Amino acid sequence: MPDSLSAVPPSISAALDQLKVDLTAAAGNNFAGLILYGGLARGRYRPGKSDANVVVLLRDATPSALSAIAPALKKAWRAAAVEPLVLTSDEAVRAAEVFPTKFLDIKSHHVVLFGENPFSGIDVSREHVRLRIEQELRNMLMRLRRRYLAAIDDSTMLARALTTVVRPLALELAALLQLVGKPIPGDDRSATIFETAAVEFGLNRELLSELAALRHDSQAPGNIVELCRGALESLTLIVEVVDRMKGPLP
Repeated sequence: MPDSLSAVPPSISAALDQLKVDLTAAAGNNFAGLILYGGLARGRYRPGKSDANVVVLLRDATPSALSAIAPALKKAWRAAAVEPLVLTSDEAVRAAEVFPTKFLDIKSHHVVLFGENPFSGIDVSREHVRLRIEQELRNMLMRLRRRYLAAIDDSTMLARALTTVVRPLALELAALLQLVGKPIPGDDRSATIFETAAVEFGLNRELLSELAALRHDSQAPGNIVELCRGALESLTLIVEVVDRMKGPLP
C-alpha cells in the first residue's frame, strides 16, 4: 500500500484535500474517515479515464446526513471525478462478508486520507471469497454472452464489450490467486495478473495478453470476433476451476 499520495497528480491531490476540508465542515463529528482506493491507491492514473475512488466513512448515513455532504461530493466530482463509496463505520466489516473480493482488494490497496481505517480488521472466510469470485465470473460470462449476441456484426461494439471485462476479470483472477495462496505480482497491471493466472490455472496466455492490450487501445483488432470467442471460452474454463474449489483446500 502506498505510504503517501506522491504518485497522485497534484490536481487530484488538491481536490482530495479540499474534499476533506469540505466534508469536515459539512458533517462535523459525523465524518469518520476518508480513504482512497482503486487505481490511484495503486499509484496508477490514466488522465481522462481514471476516477478517484474514495470511501467516505460516516457515523450516521441517514438521508439527512447524506444531504449534508452532497454539495461537497458534487464539487469533488466536478473537480477530479471523485467517486464516493459511502459507508458507516459499522458497515465496512459486515459488507465485506457480502462483497469479499471488493473489500479485500480495498484492504490491500488503500490510503487513509483522514480518520478511521475500517479495513485493517477485515477477515473473510475462504468460502465466502470463493463463492463471490464464482458469482462475479458467472455474471461476467452471462453478460458477455449477451453482448456477443447483440454485437456479433459490429466490431466496434464488440471491442467495447470486451474492454469492459478486462479489469474486472483481472481483479477476480487476482483474488483467485490469493485464494490458492499464490502471491499477486507487485506490478498488478491487468497484463501481469493475466500472465500469472494463465500459468497457475492453465489459461490461454496469448488470448489474455490480447485482452489486456485491448483495454489500452480503442482500435478494434481485426480478429475481434475470434478474440471474443476466446474470452468466452476462457471465462467458461475459469468458472469451472473456481467451482471445483468448493470446500477446504486439500
